[in-house]
Amino acid sequence: MILPNHMERIERFVNEMRANKGLGRIAVTESTSLLDDHTGIDSLDLAALVVELQIECDLDPFQDGFINFNTAGELAALFADGRK
Repeated sequence: MILPNHMERIERFVNEMRANKGLGRIAVTESTSLLDDHTGIDSLDLAALVVELQIECDLDPFQDGFINFNTAGELAALFADGRK
């Protein structure tokens, strides 16, 4: 189950990164691909997003290794199902 606050955190972070780059706000949905031209974030931004989610949620879904994800919904689901 994807918790709405995970998606809110992802959307907030994406839009903070966009604002830092002089880009406008966008809506981030579960189907939003995180590394495409639409979001305006790069792999370093995405890594920072993952770390921020780990800190805010006190969870580490990657403790046993990397898990592939492409969309905001897939990332949110990892934190909904993540382990401490």
